[in-house]
Order: sequence, then C-alpha cells, then structure tokens
Amino acid sequence: MKILFINPPIRLTDKPRHIPHGLAILANTIRKKMGITPEFLDINAHRYNEKQVEAILRSTEFDVALIGGLIPVYKRIIFYADMIKRVNPNALIMAGGSAAMSVPQLLLQNSKVDVVCAGEGEKAIIALLEGLKDYKLEELTGIKGFYYKINDELSFPGGLDLIEDLDSESAMPAYDLLPMDIYLSNPIIGFGKDIDFISSRGCPFMCTFCYQPWGRRFRGHSVDFIINALKHLKQNYNIDFVSFQDDEFMANKKRVYEFCEKVQQHIPGLLWSCTGRVNLVAEDIVGSMVKAGCVSISYGFETGSTRLLQEMNKMATLELMQKAIKINRKFGIMLPISFIIGMPGETDESCRETVEFCVKNEIPLKSIMFATPYPGTKLFDLAISTGRIDQEKLHEFVLQLEDARDFVVNLTAAFTDEQLIAKRQEMIDEVCFRVKPVPAETYTEKLRNLFGPLYENFLRDKALMKHRAEHGGIDIF
Repeated sequence: MKILFINPPIRLTDKPRHIPHGLAILANTIRKKMGITPEFLDINAHRYNEKQVEAILRSTEFDVALIGGLIPVYKRIIFYADMIKRVNPNALIMAGGSAAMSVPQLLLQNSKVDVVCAGEGEKAIIALLEGLKDYKLEELTGIKGFYYKINDELSFPGGLDLIEDLDSESAMPAYDLLPMDIYLSNPIIGFGKDIDFISSRGCPFMCTFCYQPWGRRFRGHSVDFIINALKHLKQNYNIDFVSFQDDEFMANKKRVYEFCEKVQQHIPGLLWSCTGRVNLVAEDIVGSMVKAGCVSISYGFETGSTRLLQEMNKMATLELMQKAIKINRKFGIMLPISFIIGMPGETDESCRETVEFCVKNEIPLKSIMFATPYPGTKLFDLAISTGRIDQEKLHEFVLQLEDARDFVVNLTAAFTDEQLIAKRQEMIDEVCFRVKPVPAETYTEKLRNLFGPLYENFLRDKALMKHRAEHGGIDIF
C-alpha cells in the first residue's frame, strides 16, 4: 500500500511558518506501526501552483491520499480531492483536521472525499489502513472513528475515546518527511531557527468562540517526551527557538515547573514562547519560565468590556488581565495580546471600553480579529439559531472562512457591516495615536536582552522585520 499525505496551502498572504503537526504525526504513526513510509506533498511549504501539484500527483504512485488542516482549507480540500480523483480515480481520499472534523457530513456531501476522520486519528487510521489491505472500503464501514461515503450514502458507526497516554499512543511529527529548511527559515515568534511544537491536547476552558475538538480535559505529553523531541530537533536541525502552540500550555502548573527544570538541564540556552491565560499566571511560575528561556507569553484578552467577557465565558476579569500585563512587564518579556470585535452584544460602549483599557495599560491595539462563528463553536450554534448564518447555505458560508482578520458575518445588532469594519480600524487608529510606542532604544535593548546575538540576525532580515511590525507582538512589552 502506498500512502500520500497532502498539506494544502493556507494563509497565502504570509510565508509558511507552521509545520502540519497533525498530518506529520499520523505519517510517523503509520511508519512506526505499519512499516510503511508515506510520501509527503507539502503544497503549503513549497507554494506549488495548480499545474505543479497535478504534475506531482501524476508522477506519484499512491493508493490512499490523506489531506487535512484548519477550517480555512475546507475549500482547498474540495479542490484537491477533485484533482486527485481526476489523476488517480481509484485512490481513496481521507480528510481530517478541523476542516473536516467540524463539518464532516457537509464536506462529504460537497466533495469527492471518501472518508472523514471524526477525531484523533492515531488509533483509527491504523485499523482502517490495515483493513484496506484485504477488504474494500464498503466492507469496513463498521470501523469507528470515521464518517464514510459509499455510493453517495453517508454513515457513521461512532467515534473513539480520546487518547489517554499521548506518549505511547501518539508520536513525534515525521520531521524528516517535511521541508524543514523552509519552515525553519520563517520564524513564528522567535528569531533564528524557530520551530512550533504542540505538547498537549484539550483545553479546560469553554470560550464561546473557540473550537475545541480534543475535549475539555487537558492531556499533555510527559516532560521527558517533550525534552527528547526538542533534543532531536536541536541535534538534527540546530533549532534556536520553540514556539509552543498548545491551546493552553500553562494549564498544568506542575508540568510547567518540571519542564523549566529539565529544559535548563538538557538544552541550556534554548529560547521559547507559549500561550498563557490570565487566571493561570503568577509571578512565581512566570519567573521560573523566564529563567528557563521563555521570552514571550501570549494572551487572548478579547475585550475590555466586563459584560462581553462574561458573555464569551472567558472566566477572566479586567483585574486579572492587568495583573498579567504587570507580571510580563516585570520580567521584561514580550506581551502579544489579541482582541476580538463584533461579538454578539458588541456596542459603541463596549468598543470604547476596549480602547480605554488599551490606553490605560499602554497596549498597542494591533491584533484585533472579527468575531467569526467557526463550525463546532457555541458562537456558530448561536449564529445558526439566530439566522445570521443560513442553514441552507452552510456550504457557501464555510467556503468563505479564512483568517479571522477577514470580515465574514456580522453578529451584532448595533452596527451595519460597513460600520463594524470601519469601527475596527477606528479603534486601531485611536489606540495607536494615544499609546506612545516603546522608544526605539528601549525596544532594541529589551530584544537584545532576550535574544542575544539572534537579534542581530533579525536586524538583517528586512522582510521579517516588516512582518513583525505588521502583525504585532514583537514590539509589545
């Protein structure tokens, strides 16, 4: 059996920075458990055009194609599935990731995809691939964990329980199958060779706008697993920086403390960043993290309105947000913060509260997203129930989804579409006018203190400097 993994393009206005974790983990799982080394077609990394992709597909032998990613690649899965069937009509196409998991039936009904993975793929994929050695797909539709399409009829035998032991049941990504030179040339948060890493699954919080397919219980790789993975990356790719992209890296404080201790022992000098949450940060744990190489903790504040924080179910307060700012600044680390405009109930008053919060706390308002009801979220359910999304035109709606900086649908009663779009820019402009930027000398000194000689290389990369200036975070302290 020959297996081809396909990573579709995403965020074409930016360089490829994030490795396809889910696909690469499954590729390594298949190699370890079945002895089959899949091929990897990374369209996103290479930015192949349509003719190049078709030529590669025609020159590659494969029986099964696995494709997936975040919801913005939904339309690209449909496009490439059509191309795959045109080039290789007998190939079986499996789709996964949030693009497939959040709307499995919709994708199957509107594409040439044969199977959609309904959850974590490590266990399910092996059972199905082993079955395909001896049986046809229509004889395997009792295998749980997938939605099936046979002769345009859909079936779902049920899902599988979430993985309990990530160390033994999952795997490191198959880095050797990826064009690592491309990803390591485009830093995410740090400088130098910056690689992203996901060390856990599941988030114990329930924000209304967040899609969480991995459950509400935090499940983390052991610290030893993480350290071994990072040692592998250091030895084989000479990484300088790790951007932890966990939904909530700090959810288990004991694990964070252990990581801080062991990363200093085994990979001294490695710098890293992570996600944080205002109700989890405290001076003691942040102090340990900074001592262990952490240079940035990012937060989703979302709004300066107490009312909207409650309606978003953020389990946060303005006081906790101010405390997080104070702690980050005490330790001199970067402070990337995101905000959202356009949640249900957003008004001129709540927008004003966000502006005043930013001004009071000297936060440049650079990263502000439009409230977007992604499938699988409570916000999506609300948008359907209130008619903001037409259930009969759901496919057309999902086709529009891209980055949350792009306006898709208006969930407010206080603004027209045009007013909401204008209000976002008005808020950004006002905060940028009223909040004085960190003086260039201070900003440079802070970055040099955090990054050492890596910062000098950053100064030579004009394109990276431009990207960081536009996307914010790097100059927020």
